Amino acid sequence: MKIKKTNLFKMKLLLDQNISFKIMKRLEGLFSEIIHVGRLGLGQTDDGMIWQFAYVNDYIVVTFDDYFEERNLISGNPIKVVKLIFNDTSTDNIAQKLLDNYENIKNFYYHNDYTCLEIT
Repeated sequence: MKIKKTNLFKMKLLLDQNISFKIMKRLEGLFSEIIHVGRLGLGQTDDGMIWQFAYVNDYIVVTFDDYFEERNLISGNPIKVVKLIFNDTSTDNIAQKLLDNYENIKNFYYHNDYTCLEIT
C-alpha cells in the first residue's frame, strides 16, 4: 500500500539491516526519505558505521538492535532512534506498526529532548 501525502516533512528514516528493504515501498510517500542500509552499501558494516552515517546525514535509525540506544547514552550528540520491540518481525507487521505510529514518529522527530522512541 502506498501512502500519498502532499505535505511531507523532512524526516528521513534509515532502516537497519534486520528490517526488510521491502518496507521502503510500503512507506513511500509518508516520509520525505526512507532508505535501507543495504542500499547504501552499509549492510555488512558494523553498527558504529551506521550510527555515524545517520548522525552525519540526519537520519532516524529504525531498528530492533539495542546498540543505537546504548551508543546514544555515551554520545554527546545522540541520533534519533525508533526502536522496535515486538516478536512478529514480518514485513507486513513492521510496516503496519510504523504506519500506525506515524503521528508518534512525527512528534518524536520534532521533539529535541527525546532520542529514542520505542514501538511495541
